[in-house]
Amino acid sequence: MKRRLGLWALMGLVVACCWFLISLMLPPRYMYSLGHSTIVAITAPASLLGRVGPQKYYWFILLNGVVYLLFGLTVEAFRPARAR
Repeated sequence: MKRRLGLWALMGLVVACCWFLISLMLPPRYMYSLGHSTIVAITAPASLLGRVGPQKYYWFILLNGVVYLLFGLTVEAFRPARAR
């Protein structure tokens, strides 16, 4: 279970890194519309905290990893255990 939770957290970090790199490649005029995009809010829930105040990129990446870890913990708790 620890390995699966680690994979959930790693997936959250990778998704956040991808969104960060995409935001670096886009021109500034698209940043406002990208920040309010539904797909960003679903795949990177830490972006919703940016509406409260400014957020550093490294906190965004770490918070997204934590959110995915908590989501993975919830999914794994309700997942039936395999008999060995």
